[in-house]
Amino acid sequence: MTTSRPNASWVGPSFIRTLLPFVSSPLKTPTTAERARDEEVLLLKPSPGKENESDSDAFLDGQEASMKTKKDKRTPPSRGVVIAAAVLTSFVVVLGRESVGKGGFDERMRFKATRPFLGGGKGGESVEGATTNIEEEKSAFVAVRDLFKYESRILSSDAEKENEEDARKRNYEMDDGALFGASCQWGSIRAKINAEVFNNNETTSRENGRKLFLFVRHGEAAHNVWGERRKGEAPMPNEQVPCTDEVTGKSLLDPSLTQVGLHEATESGKALMTYMEKVFKESGEEEAKRVAFFTSPQARAIETSRLAVLHTSGVKKYQSASGKSIRVSDLIRNKIDLTVPFEIRRPYSFEDDLTGDPIQYGGLSRALAKREEKYLEGCEFTKTLGDITSIHENDDYEIAARENAAQETKCRLGEATSDSVFTCADELGLLVNSDGELRYESNELSMQSVRDRMRVWFANVFEEERDAKVIVAFVHSDIIEGALKELYGDDMKSEYKALNGDVVPVLVKDVRPKEYLNFWNETDY
Repeated sequence: MTTSRPNASWVGPSFIRTLLPFVSSPLKTPTTAERARDEEVLLLKPSPGKENESDSDAFLDGQEASMKTKKDKRTPPSRGVVIAAAVLTSFVVVLGRESVGKGGFDERMRFKATRPFLGGGKGGESVEGATTNIEEEKSAFVAVRDLFKYESRILSSDAEKENEEDARKRNYEMDDGALFGASCQWGSIRAKINAEVFNNNETTSRENGRKLFLFVRHGEAAHNVWGERRKGEAPMPNEQVPCTDEVTGKSLLDPSLTQVGLHEATESGKALMTYMEKVFKESGEEEAKRVAFFTSPQARAIETSRLAVLHTSGVKKYQSASGKSIRVSDLIRNKIDLTVPFEIRRPYSFEDDLTGDPIQYGGLSRALAKREEKYLEGCEFTKTLGDITSIHENDDYEIAARENAAQETKCRLGEATSDSVFTCADELGLLVNSDGELRYESNELSMQSVRDRMRVWFANVFEEERDAKVIVAFVHSDIIEGALKELYGDDMKSEYKALNGDVVPVLVKDVRPKEYLNFWNETDY
């Protein structure tokens, strides 16, 4: 922001220039460039080895010290100069007021954010106007509220105490399965799914204004058992987390489902079948085709999707009718932490697509591969993503690797920002061959990073799956949390702790302003 001063040439430019350093506050209003810089600084991630001290802290500390030094070195004005300056400033301000409202002198009166407006607001309603103050950050997608009972748990700060019993149930287990966790009749929910979407009192004129998302958390996996057993023990450094459970002998490197997890996946499939029947009740065959399925590329989610969709006839019929495979999407993998085995995803291929050479680190992340030898036992992939998605004859997965590896930083996996939603297209497949290609900056150090990533995923789904009314996604607890944070914004007061095998329904409304949809309209899919 540029702060200009009133025209004071009538009192003598040289005299005013002499007095201005004493009249001005040492903490002047920041310029637009300075404000943008400070905003970027707050988003900086810590450098390796400085997890407890971010670069932004160091930068701001340096700025504060520099400012204090300048302030201390300033020669204090004499009493006479201060009095004279105050009098002259009063005259200047009084005369300058006439220019305010006529394209006036103070740009703060008309400052607007230059970055894209992230529409949406409280209550799942859109916000008037296409610009907003830079401090305000709204959702690009919002939840249509008062449809499902779990909302009372996340919109209240006392939810955990008040709804402790509900928190131990999956959504489809509430009310003894009568409404499958809905807080109203499903006829009302169907009507809201098909309602027109209004932004700034105008229809979006788009077919894809609303979609019902059914997020399915994977069943129990080997690392869940390992983690549960360690409860109450001293925290273990990430670099020492084993690749094999020393008790069960199960691999913790992109772990598979346990027997309990297989049962939970089967039950989630039955629940999905009921959700589908409720959504498409009284709908024709054409309407029932409007479904799309996605899965995280991590083994536990893929295995859950296999049982819940491909091996559950009541769900499989919708997948077959849609004519679409289950899409494997990097954007809905769990919160990225390249230092622990169970958050690493297996490679697309063991060979480099361009050179045919073996891929670096055998598909492991750099952080994992650089461990001490004694912590590397069992850290080796023997199967690719292709291998684990073609186990059974009726497996039907689509694994699309990105053809063009060059991309903007904010479109890289794990490095999304709040405005990536407006520029990152073609993001629904695999974004890298293996985690060995990811940078340190790909580690997601906060849930805000997951929220930004989910915002990009929502945008790509809304654009590439325009005909779909129901989106089923097999994901992880952090992904469900990040999605809900985007959809409910600051109104979300409590975490949603999804149980293994839980199905979380949410009706999502697209509130991106029309002017930012031109990018998507010009994108060739």
